[in-house]
Amino acid sequence: MEKIMQHMLKNMTSILAICLFVGLGLTAAQAGPLEDVDKVRAELVKMVPPASDAPILETPVNGVYRLELDNGFYYAYVDGDHILFGDLVNTKDQINLGEVAKAERTSALIEGTPLNKMIVYGPKDAKRHVTVFTDIDCGYCRKLHLEVPNLNEAGVQVRYLAFPRAGVGSESHKKYVSVWCNADQQAALTDAKAGKNVPPASCENPVAETYELGRKAGVSGTPTIILDDGTVTPGYVPYTVILERLGIAEQAGE
Repeated sequence: MEKIMQHMLKNMTSILAICLFVGLGLTAAQAGPLEDVDKVRAELVKMVPPASDAPILETPVNGVYRLELDNGFYYAYVDGDHILFGDLVNTKDQINLGEVAKAERTSALIEGTPLNKMIVYGPKDAKRHVTVFTDIDCGYCRKLHLEVPNLNEAGVQVRYLAFPRAGVGSESHKKYVSVWCNADQQAALTDAKAGKNVPPASCENPVAETYELGRKAGVSGTPTIILDDGTVTPGYVPYTVILERLGIAEQAGE
C-alpha cells in the first residue's frame, strides 16, 4: 500500500503541478478560499488516506494548504468536490516551496542526530561537513567513498548514516552492524565498501534507527548527500561538485 501511495503521489505531483496554478486562476472567481482545515482534510482524505492524521497548514497563497507526509510536502487547493494537488512554486524566486520545506525538515532531523550514531571521516574541528545516507552494497556509495579523502583534504568532514536499502534484517543491514561493532569502524567500513569481508559481529547499534530516520527524511536511494545547509543531493555527484556546492570549489585541486 505504501508503494502504491508513493507512486500515486509522484504521478499526481508531476501531472498536477502546473494544473495547480492554472486551476487557481480559473477557480478563484468561482469560489472563495477555504478557511477550515478540517474541511480541507475531509476532502483530501478521500484521495489521500494518510491525510487523516497528517499536518495540514495554511500557506501564503489564499486557499492553498500544505500537506506534510513522510515522503514530502504537497500543496492542495480544495473547491467543493474538486481538488488540485501538487507542487507550489514561487515564480519570483524560482523555488519549489515543497522542496524547501523538505530540506528544512531533513536538516532538522540530521542536526538532531548525534555524532555517536554516525561513522565519521575527517578532522574533528572541520568547519564544513556533509552527511551521507549510505548502503555498503551500493556501487555509487562505494565510488563516493573513494573520494572521501579528497573531501577531508579540503576540510570537509564526512558523516555516514546507515541506510541499508533492502531494509532492516537484510544482508546489507547485517554487514553494517558488523562494521559498527568493529573496533575500528572507519577501517571496517572502508574494507566493506571495497568488497572485503568484515568479521561478523553484533552489539548495540543505531543501524535500524538511522534507516528509519532516512525513511522519515524521504530518502529513497543511496547515496543521499545532505550538505550542512540542509541542501539534499539524491544520488552520487563527484567530490568536486560537492565542494562547489559548499562554496569551497577553489580547494578541489589542492
